[in-house]
Amino acid sequence: MVSIIVTHKKGLAYLEDCLESISEQEFQDYETILVVDGNEDDPSEVIEKYKESAKIKLFRLEGKHGVSAARNLGLEKATGEFVYFLDGDDYLDGDTIGKLVKLMTPEDDVAYGDIMYTWFQKKAFNEEQKGENEDNDSEDKKQIYTYNDIFQYRYNMYNRLKTVTVLGMLYRKSFLDDNDIRFDENQLYYADAPFFTKVMCCVKNYKCDENAIYVKRYHNDKEDNPSINQIVDENREQHYIASYNLAIEYAKDNEKIKAHMEEIICKYFVRFYAPRFHWDKDPKWDNERLVPFQTAIAKTDKKSLVTMPFLHKVLISKVRKNNLKAMKRWTNIILIKKKLGKMLTNKRQFLRAVNLHIFYKMSMKENWVTFESFVGRNYSGQPKYVYQYMQKVYGDKYKYIWIVDKKGIKIDGKHTTVKRFGLRYFYYMTRSKYWVNNMRQPTWLPRKEGQIMLETWHGTPLKRLVFDMDDVHAANPHYKNIVYKQSRGWDYLLSDNPFSTEKFQSCFRFDKEKILEAGYPANDPLYAEDLEERSKDIKEKLGIPLDKKVLLYAPTWRDDNYYDAGEYKFELALDLDRLKKEFSDEYVVLLRMHYWIVDQLDLSKYPGFVYNGSDYDDITELYMISDICMTDYSSVFFDYANLKRPILYYMYDLEKYRDVLRGFYLDVEKELPGPILQTNDEVVEAIKNIDKVTEEYKDKYAEFYDRFCCIDDGHAAERVVKAVFGN
Repeated sequence: MVSIIVTHKKGLAYLEDCLESISEQEFQDYETILVVDGNEDDPSEVIEKYKESAKIKLFRLEGKHGVSAARNLGLEKATGEFVYFLDGDDYLDGDTIGKLVKLMTPEDDVAYGDIMYTWFQKKAFNEEQKGENEDNDSEDKKQIYTYNDIFQYRYNMYNRLKTVTVLGMLYRKSFLDDNDIRFDENQLYYADAPFFTKVMCCVKNYKCDENAIYVKRYHNDKEDNPSINQIVDENREQHYIASYNLAIEYAKDNEKIKAHMEEIICKYFVRFYAPRFHWDKDPKWDNERLVPFQTAIAKTDKKSLVTMPFLHKVLISKVRKNNLKAMKRWTNIILIKKKLGKMLTNKRQFLRAVNLHIFYKMSMKENWVTFESFVGRNYSGQPKYVYQYMQKVYGDKYKYIWIVDKKGIKIDGKHTTVKRFGLRYFYYMTRSKYWVNNMRQPTWLPRKEGQIMLETWHGTPLKRLVFDMDDVHAANPHYKNIVYKQSRGWDYLLSDNPFSTEKFQSCFRFDKEKILEAGYPANDPLYAEDLEERSKDIKEKLGIPLDKKVLLYAPTWRDDNYYDAGEYKFELALDLDRLKKEFSDEYVVLLRMHYWIVDQLDLSKYPGFVYNGSDYDDITELYMISDICMTDYSSVFFDYANLKRPILYYMYDLEKYRDVLRGFYLDVEKELPGPILQTNDEVVEAIKNIDKVTEEYKDKYAEFYDRFCCIDDGHAAERVVKAVFGN
């Protein structure tokens, strides 16, 4: 029998995935020893759900805390011949336990499988998302490790103390007992290194199967639910050096293990401890915290450092001699060399240095305003209409700077155009008092005291955002942490309605007092008196016949379907051939893909019927010419509803999007002002009977309009400008 020892401290959604993966094991001769550490949440409901299927035996850690004590309690209560450690925020992929048990012979002490790293919950885990260990040191050269060599693959490949792990391995319990291998309960962090070092010193026979996969799941919300490695604790270094010393003690005469541990601590000192001399002026780093590191490094063998760069070796030599002045001097040399290297090989790093040392020291211009829309990709959104209103009312009182990311963007009025992330970008951004943006700014762009950031955002949210999301399945798993840092720099956050004001407070962790509930300037043109004439002009500009109705199809991206951060795949699920056959006499289809979707659609088969509006700057103008708006989970329908025209929802993957990828703020099956369509047949029927659909949803549409379009009236830009810029 196998005793699967699961430790849980916080995070019920994580624990549910963990226990579900155990319950799905084909191998059934096991028990789950679940040890709950503390009372930060109540797991009773989750435990009850899997109590029988995962064969749970529940124990609570009393009078102690920490993963070391929890695992030791699990070992004490385990009755199986084998034990397997599984953290409550991780899970198993497939029949991992059975595969490892099958390998073990009476002579074997352990059997190990592979470890995969992901940011995603179990339902969204797939081959493309199996990532590398992000905690490993990126400065080390990538090496190829032999999988069936336990020292190489389970020890030597981990080049930081926190990545040495006991996970993904089946242990014969008698092997642990006979060699007195237990966790040091004083170790709140880095507890695995000493334990596994002792395992490595004692193991004689082992087996491996790379198809027995342990899934290590990272935490993408270190504000609410940090992993052990993300917890901020000023005593962390004390645990680090204690763990290292214990590992060295256990290594005894094993020169390979000692050399690896010595290399780890020296690299850690150079890359993580020593820089504190430069940026942290707390004297503790110069004395009592330094002493145990200096003592440990003084005992290391110089042969362990042969792979280190020359400057790093010099710094370590100064540590051996306990020469603090020289340590600081060589630390600065290493940091300067590193910074110069980045500046000389990376243009943006060079410009950031110029900005910091030159532009940042220049005076701020009180009447300079920089505008940027959708990371410089177009001239649209709230920034465009705030700008146009300021041009009209204030004229030359302000200097207007537009940040763009490509040539050819046409911007009306008197302004200065600046290439995003070019030299002039840093100059104008750093000297301008006002920033107007509808997206998030880079966290590395420094702000001066007195600068004002108007974050206009770009829609009423249907999809859950940031801290309202249970999990992040997008290309950038650091999404929550990044947005939190960026949103701390917003002086104003624009809201279109009371609903958005409420959601923005929770999803951005933002103060209500700084939310400007004034409506969206981009919706002002939808209330223009000459709307019909302007619509004709836009149709002519796009080459759309005036006698044809327009079906606007504006889908969003799928979080789990991407090439890279900000570059999403998209497969068109709409049957254009069918639509052309049914409606080409009366309609044209106007496609508007999200700007993060990079796939180029081949529309050459549909001349005169399908028009690609994805590169058209301003979606507001596309609303104006559209007779029907069809979308999925995009926020476009909130803005389009100002026109009181029909809205259709083509949600062919509703269950996955709602229950796995994102989740919604609304009950879409009850609150949307139009029908949910899940097949192309339903799409065709809805368009054919659009008058009937409009009548059917008339009352729901009116309620929706009163709730979400209650502030927009054509004067939002005026209210915003007066609030931010004054009279």
